[in-house]
Amino acid sequence: MPAPRDLSIDLQELIDHARRSERIARTLFEIEVEVMNLSDSTSFLDKLTDLVRKRFVLDWVWLVLTDIENNERLSAALSEQGALVMTHRIPTVDFMRLVGNTRIPALISKPQRVRQLIPTDIRQNIGSLAVLPLLMDDRVIGGMVLGSRDPARYQPGMEAFFLEQLAVKASIGLTSVWAREQLRRLATRDPLTGLRNRRDLDEAMSQELSRSHRYGLPLSILFIDCDDFKQVNDTYGHDCGDAYLCFVANQFQALLREGDSIFRFAGDEFVVLLPNQDLASACQIGLRFTTHFEEAGFGWQDKHLKASFSCGAASTEEAGLSSPDQLLRAADQRLYEDKHKRKSPGFRQSSGTG
Repeated sequence: MPAPRDLSIDLQELIDHARRSERIARTLFEIEVEVMNLSDSTSFLDKLTDLVRKRFVLDWVWLVLTDIENNERLSAALSEQGALVMTHRIPTVDFMRLVGNTRIPALISKPQRVRQLIPTDIRQNIGSLAVLPLLMDDRVIGGMVLGSRDPARYQPGMEAFFLEQLAVKASIGLTSVWAREQLRRLATRDPLTGLRNRRDLDEAMSQELSRSHRYGLPLSILFIDCDDFKQVNDTYGHDCGDAYLCFVANQFQALLREGDSIFRFAGDEFVVLLPNQDLASACQIGLRFTTHFEEAGFGWQDKHLKASFSCGAASTEEAGLSSPDQLLRAADQRLYEDKHKRKSPGFRQSSGTG
């Protein structure tokens, strides 16, 4: 007959288990407090994954995002905002197949079975992992993956209560942050082109002017107006006009350097904000834009069109230009002068098809 178990040992195990649970619960609470006031999805996910990795002594924490439509916008936001979190993309059907029940954490002790979930550069180093489901609007968008070199760290059948709690907190937090972010985007983005709008321009100019004055660095702007845009609409219709504006906006965005910003001011007018650029540099950038559009064609149905524009530059290095209104008025006046002295025919259709 086996010897009776020492009750004092059982009691000590219960006490140790209670203390571990209390520590984990406190850690989860501390993480929640630190991320609850973050205002954008990138900051939230960067901070969350970093805290989870450090507080729970993990080797890696990364995101797996499925290919549902909403994730395209989330991935674009993470890229645009310079996210630090490691992100891995996977088809939805493969995620469901590998994880199984996507409403509870999956504990996996054989990483080779779920290689598709693991970024290529760390696949050989993973010993075990836990996949915590991420939900937005009650729809699984992927998972937050906790990776360890230790094969025994995560085993199927282990207690996963606190991992479930972490998954729920992460999903609720991300849903809340993303909703607020989309509301802000609606308020500050032009719905047609996706560019930042006039309201956001006012705020950005104030911030950049404050930085310019503080550090003694120039701030320049370009005021841009599409030539004969009305003729585009009148000749080919408003659908073509909308596509034309989107084409122009996308081209400008692709040409700008990191740190520069473009805004849709009104109608077919755009403003480019150029921090740390003097007037001569701004004029060179405007010339580069002009040269690019002389070669770039805009295809509409069976037509091949050319986009053309006029622009004016202004800079804080010029006397009397130290406020947003002064800069905009000066650049607008030079745009007006440029439009009237240009010999370019403006909007034109070239032969051939697009």
